[in-house]
Amino acid sequence: MPLTKRELWLLNLYRNSELHGSLLMGRLARSLTSPEVLVGATRHCATEAHHAALLTEVIAKLGGVIDPSTETIQMHYSQDGGIPKDLIDLLVLSEILEARVLTSYREHLQRSDVQPGVRETLERIIHDEEAHSGEQGWAEQLITGMPEEQVAATREKWRGIDQKVAADLHSRLASDFPEEGPHL
Repeated sequence: MPLTKRELWLLNLYRNSELHGSLLMGRLARSLTSPEVLVGATRHCATEAHHAALLTEVIAKLGGVIDPSTETIQMHYSQDGGIPKDLIDLLVLSEILEARVLTSYREHLQRSDVQPGVRETLERIIHDEEAHSGEQGWAEQLITGMPEEQVAATREKWRGIDQKVAADLHSRLASDFPEEGPHL
């Protein structure tokens, strides 16, 4: 069974978003001096680049068109929240984005029409994402040492934006691919 238009669009969104995240973490790893940040950002960069490669490979293997111009999830967040200006903002946004990625990929896997190769790829990525996110994630560990009030305010900001972005993406899927349903 060939990829549906909806699934192909989502795979390109995931691919481009993972690649964007990798490049962002790479820039972070080249611009700061804290060993904790450098180690975490460098590992995160490598992991996200690997995920982009896995998604690129599965799209190609299934005969889909790889579209580098498909938007990224980060684009949606920056439209509503701006571009992070300081380390707290960047780390909290990373934490929120990682949670959104896990939710999105898990929602995607709940569909009955997921290609086996796509399922395998997303399950592998979920496993990797779980290893560098949540309470044991490098960004979360760094956040625990930052001013609590500033962290709380930043989390509130990005969580609100996250809810809007998720709702907007679900609406977009429903309008652009009505025959395939609104769910990721």
